[in-house]
Amino acid sequence: MSAAAPAPDERGGFLANLRNYHPDTGLLISSIAMLVVLIVVFSFTSERFFSQAVVVNILNQTSIYIIAGVGMTLVLTSGGIDISIGSVIGLTATIMGLLMIDHGMPAMVAILVALLVGALCGAFNGFLVAIVKVPPIIVTLGTLTFFRGLAYLLGEGRVFMRFPDPLPWIGDGRVLGLPIPVYIAVLTVIGGHFFLTSTRMGQRITAVGGNEEAARLAGIDVVRTKFFTYVIMGVLTGLTTVVIVGRQDAAQAVFGFGIELHVIAAVILGGTSLFGGRGLILGTVLGALILGVLNTGLLLSGVVQFWQLVALGILLIAVVAFRMAREGTESK
Repeated sequence: MSAAAPAPDERGGFLANLRNYHPDTGLLISSIAMLVVLIVVFSFTSERFFSQAVVVNILNQTSIYIIAGVGMTLVLTSGGIDISIGSVIGLTATIMGLLMIDHGMPAMVAILVALLVGALCGAFNGFLVAIVKVPPIIVTLGTLTFFRGLAYLLGEGRVFMRFPDPLPWIGDGRVLGLPIPVYIAVLTVIGGHFFLTSTRMGQRITAVGGNEEAARLAGIDVVRTKFFTYVIMGVLTGLTTVVIVGRQDAAQAVFGFGIELHVIAAVILGGTSLFGGRGLILGTVLGALILGVLNTGLLLSGVVQFWQLVALGILLIAVVAFRMAREGTESK
């Protein structure tokens, strides 16, 4: 005979039962609720908000944050952080411009080089964090400047334009009415979710972020796990660069400036812990959509960009403070 299903918790209701079924469900529900509230609010402030063009634009704009956000979710889950990704984008974009515009390298080969450059940048960060054991915030703060400096030196202030196909199609093409970057983001999310939840390496990343010493005592190679996580972050940053260069049909050293703020914000808004041990790939998607709806809704409502940054900062602080207070209450 099969075991009887556990009786529902009548006191907690439906949402409490969902949280009991999966500990991260409550975080996902709160992110969904936040997204719904923003959609409802902006539907009243702008009659164009629900137009097809606006919805597609939100999906297109958030795709780059989702792609990079999958990598950032893994890094934060492992207990680290990477604030150098904007500079990696600038460096990778510059190298793509030099190879494709100046030397005529085919687009598909240049795309593979972009992924390799991202992986090398991630490996450099991972080496310093995992092997040299420099704190992640210090390492990536230093490489933020280092990689950007290399980009300026290599690019010499140039703007590379008119990239050959299929790069512009990757960044701006459409299939069934949806931009290609949206499909790339969906595939990245599916792969990232499977990797984090259903593979040994993904489980090791979570274990290392939750308690590094306990993970080491359990036989997990902490150094290898951390190093590999930053390499993945680098590869996905390289992929993000390909999308950005294809969308702009241009490349320069300044590309990616400030993107790390939006990516980290999306990941945190989605429920991934700043302190490691909990990562939600699906939550990162919701976080990116929250940012996309917020920015687009404020823009359509006539709010200037500076106030958009203020709103983003306030939202991020409020969400983190609320979740920390809630975790503190539940731990008592």
